[in-house]
Amino acid sequence: MTYTSQVKRDETLLFFKRLLKNPRTLGAVTPSSLALSNFICRHVEATADSYVVEIGAGTGRFTRALLHYGVTPSQLFVIEMDPELCKFLTHHFPHVTVINGDASRLVDILPPHVIGNVSTVISGIPLVNLSESVQAGIADACFAVLSESGQMLQFTYGPVSPLSSRKLGLHKKRLGSVLWNFPPGRCPSTKAPGFHSPVAVFAPEGIN
Repeated sequence: MTYTSQVKRDETLLFFKRLLKNPRTLGAVTPSSLALSNFICRHVEATADSYVVEIGAGTGRFTRALLHYGVTPSQLFVIEMDPELCKFLTHHFPHVTVINGDASRLVDILPPHVIGNVSTVISGIPLVNLSESVQAGIADACFAVLSESGQMLQFTYGPVSPLSSRKLGLHKKRLGSVLWNFPPGRCPSTKAPGFHSPVAVFAPEGIN
């Protein structure tokens, strides 16, 4: 569906309605900017025989950018826990698989042929608002579905990564910051030990 001014208004209105109902699940006071979504999606690694999973899709800013940067609808699996946001995503991205479910249960809710063949997981979940045990559950679920060279991309509005390398056994590297976003976003890619390809993170090197 074309990204018209009406779609943008509907998207923004729904975002603020959900923000008022449960601010901790959104983690920001405005939808992610196009600058932030474009920056992160440029770092997506996808091949013709791999899949991309987006968790915490919200109103679909990253979904739209992923499709713009060449991820096909059949490759993209979008996970969103909020039923109203899920309905919005299904309406505006009818050719993408949208799943109303819990990101910590990816192995259970994704089709079997996707497991182990995911090149990138993009997370829009505000992990900084969650307990360490919930963070660990989501991280474990992401790495359980990734391929051996896969990566997890997560952005944060805080100065450091909410995911602890030491506690979760992760390799991280900062990808950069996006100032044209409110608030400014920082982005990384994270991988579990033993992966051979480069890794990335939104926190400065050495800070957990």
